[in-house]
Amino acid sequence: MYLSKAERKEILALYGCSGATEINHYEVGPDTWIYLFEFNGSKYILISTDYTGDYEFEVFPHLLKFEGSKLEFILQEEIQVKDDSSKEKVVNTLLFKYTG
Repeated sequence: MYLSKAERKEILALYGCSGATEINHYEVGPDTWIYLFEFNGSKYILISTDYTGDYEFEVFPHLLKFEGSKLEFILQEEIQVKDDSSKEKVVNTLLFKYTG
C-alpha cells in the first residue's frame, strides 16, 4: 500500500525513527511498497502492504534479497513499534534494519 510522505514520517516516528532520511521507494507487488531509509548511521526498510495474511514473515528476510540488482540487501532484525497503543496505525507495515 502506498504511503504519502506525511504517512511515512508518522509511521517511522511510531517505530522510534523520527528524522530518518528516505533513500528511495519501490512498488514490489500488488499493493505492496518498500521504502528505504537511513537513521543514526543504519539502514532501514519499511514494508507497507494492504494485506499481510499470505506472507510468511519468518522467511521474509530471505525473500527480500534481490540478486543481481541494485536492490540486493539482507535484513538483520525486525524493529518493533515503541508504543503498543499505536499498533493500529502501523498494522500493515513492518520495519527492518538491513545491510546492503
